[in-house]
Amino acid sequence: MKKYTNYALGARGIRTKGGVVFVDPGQTVEIDPKTIIGELPDLGKKADAESADTSEVDDLKEWVADLTKQVETLTAERDGLAKDKADLTKQVETLQKPAK
Repeated sequence: MKKYTNYALGARGIRTKGGVVFVDPGQTVEIDPKTIIGELPDLGKKADAESADTSEVDDLKEWVADLTKQVETLTAERDGLAKDKADLTKQVETLQKPAK
C-alpha cells in the first residue's frame, strides 16, 4: 500500500481495478499501486511554507489599513457636514420667520 495525498485545490479521482477512488483536497488515501489503472491524476505538490510571498500579504494589509483610515476620515467629515447642514437649516428657518 502506498499513500497518496491530494495537494490540488479540487478533488481528484484515482482509477483503480475496484473503481474510482476520489481524493478531496488535503486528504490522504492508501492504495496498492498494482491496482491503479492508467496514470495518476495531478495531485499537486506539497506547499513549501517558506515559498509563500509574505511581502505581498503585508502590502495588502497595509493597503487595507490605509483604506480603513480614509473611510474613518470621510465618515467623520460626512457627520460634520450633516451637523453643519442642520445648523444652517435652523438659521434659515429663523431668518424666514416673519418679524412680530
